[in-house]
Amino acid sequence: MKHLLTLVTLVSLVIVGCKEKANPVTIDELHLNVDEPRKFEIKTPKNWFTQKVPGELVLAVTSKEVSRRFSNFAPGTGGAKVELRVLLVDSTRNLDSIVKNSKLEFRDKLDRYKRSNSTLGGKPAIKLEVAFDQTDGEYRQEIWFAEQDSVITMFSLAAFGGTFADYSEEFKEIYQSVKLAKREVVALKTPQVDTTKRGPEPPSDTLRSYSAPDFVMQIPQNFSGSRTSTPGTISSMSFSGSRLDCTIQIDVFDASKQKDLAKILDQNKASYGGGSPTSTTLAGQKAAYFNYNANAQVASRAYFMVKGDRMFRITMNWYKPDQNLYLPIFEKCLGTLKPN
Repeated sequence: MKHLLTLVTLVSLVIVGCKEKANPVTIDELHLNVDEPRKFEIKTPKNWFTQKVPGELVLAVTSKEVSRRFSNFAPGTGGAKVELRVLLVDSTRNLDSIVKNSKLEFRDKLDRYKRSNSTLGGKPAIKLEVAFDQTDGEYRQEIWFAEQDSVITMFSLAAFGGTFADYSEEFKEIYQSVKLAKREVVALKTPQVDTTKRGPEPPSDTLRSYSAPDFVMQIPQNFSGSRTSTPGTISSMSFSGSRLDCTIQIDVFDASKQKDLAKILDQNKASYGGGSPTSTTLAGQKAAYFNYNANAQVASRAYFMVKGDRMFRITMNWYKPDQNLYLPIFEKCLGTLKPN
């Protein structure tokens, strides 16, 4: 049976039911990553694109371009990822809430996840499994959650294009390599500049002009733009820097048959949690946006604007703990948007 589904981490519908299979990306060798601040460990493919944030994250994907697909689920050519993320337990966040917020949400509101008890790093863990078809084959993901010293280690394996089983031996070794994160012990020392533990470079507050087929916009000096494939669009562009979960995505649609912004917002409301949109203006036009959470650590905002026969949808994603670094710059960029 075919379904239409919308995931919270993406903004477009995907027609599923296809039984194709992509080609897996080979793994030449596994490399052990040891985190000093929180002492977690994990092996990742040495020849994959890898991003690290000390004390917080190790993410390895088959390519940088594929990493965007795990955010928007647009059509692509397969790809896989290995991810270990560290989350601290506090008064507003615990193991159950993190597990709940880590699930993709579907348009029909059905929970397609299988939940079971497991182990991770020698400790009891909760495991989630989900699989569903995409245009290039099955998407499959397995996620483990384990708590130690009031710190949650979230470990995830995922693959597009029906290739998850192709990585079974390497995924098993990666799973067995995981050591859980611990609460960081801060030692008193003389203040000094430590460039060895810097995370990804934040967005530059110096902007540069970027010309795309349907618009011109200024982006951070240290960001780059690339074309993406989003179903039903006239054009689609993604802008990102060194942190892969902080992006600006601009999708342009044909609005010749539907130019009523209010109706467009109502049609898309369910895809963003059912909340009411916030009115604003973009490029001198009436616009509105939905706020939503892509996952436990990433917040998102989707803007809608109609200009002539085109509808612009601008999606911004940012890492919640660094919101003060990303959101003001992203809003500044959006203020420079000029449709062609």
